[in-house]
Amino acid sequence: MKRLALACWLSITSINALADSADCRYNAPSVENIAATMHRAQQLKQHLDKQPESVVILVRQGQDMSSRNLTWSHAGYAMRQPNGNWRVFHNLNTCGTAASSLFIQGLYEFLADELMNQNIAVLRPRADLVMPLQEILRSPVKLNLFHSSHYNLIAWPFAGPYQNSNGWLLEIFARANDGQIWSRNDARRWLQKANYQPSIVSVSTLEKVGATLFSSNVFTDDQPDDLLRKGNVGLNSGDSVIRFIAGYSRPIADCDHQGLGQTVCVFIPKNEL
Repeated sequence: MKRLALACWLSITSINALADSADCRYNAPSVENIAATMHRAQQLKQHLDKQPESVVILVRQGQDMSSRNLTWSHAGYAMRQPNGNWRVFHNLNTCGTAASSLFIQGLYEFLADELMNQNIAVLRPRADLVMPLQEILRSPVKLNLFHSSHYNLIAWPFAGPYQNSNGWLLEIFARANDGQIWSRNDARRWLQKANYQPSIVSVSTLEKVGATLFSSNVFTDDQPDDLLRKGNVGLNSGDSVIRFIAGYSRPIADCDHQGLGQTVCVFIPKNEL
C-alpha cells in the first residue's frame, strides 16, 4: 500500500510546520508579541518599498528542518496595493486537515505565525513577469483555476490531484510565464519542462516502521514508485521554490544573500523597538 503512516516521521522532522497552515487554535498573543510583529512588518514594508517592483515572492521559515537539509518552508506572493500597502497571496492548509484555502493577508499576518526564524527571503521576478503576475493575482478566477483544495503536505509536484501550499505558487508562476496555460496539468508540465527540481527527502526504514499515527494531510500515492522504493519522497519546499524562481528573478544589490545567489535577498529584521 502506497499510503504510509508518516505523521510520526513528520513530527520528528518538523516539516509539518504551523507556518504552512491556517492554525484553528487561537492563542491570544501577548502585547509584546503583537508590538514586535508589527515592528517587523513595518520594517519589511520599508524594505519592499525601496524596490520598484510591485510583485515579489516572500519565503518564510516555519520550524527547524535542518535535519532534512531544508531551511525555508512556505512562500507567497506579495503585491503592492494602490494605497501603498502590501498584500500577501498564499495557499494554506486548513486546520491540519486534507484541505486548503487561498488567503489574502497583510504583512503582519504573514509574519505572525510562530516562525523559528524571522528572516524572510525576497525574490523580485524579472520585469517581464511582473504584469502577468499582477493580472493573475487580481483575478479570483485565475487564482482558483490553479488551486486544488486536496491538500497534501508532500504532494508530488508533477501529478494530481493533490497540491501543497508551494505547489499553488509554482503553478501560478508557470501561468505568468506562459499565457497559454489554462489548467493545473498544463502548469505542471511547464514546470517539468523548465526543469523544476523538488526537494527530495529521505525516510529511514526505522522511521517508517516506527510511525504508528496517521496524518490526515499526508499521502504518498502520487509519489513515483522508484522514489518510494529508495525510501524517499519529493515535495515543493521553500528551498526548492527559491532555487527555481531565483533563475527568473533580477539581481538585487546591497543586501544579504546568505549564499542563495545574487537574485535572493534575505530580509533580516532589527529587533529593537
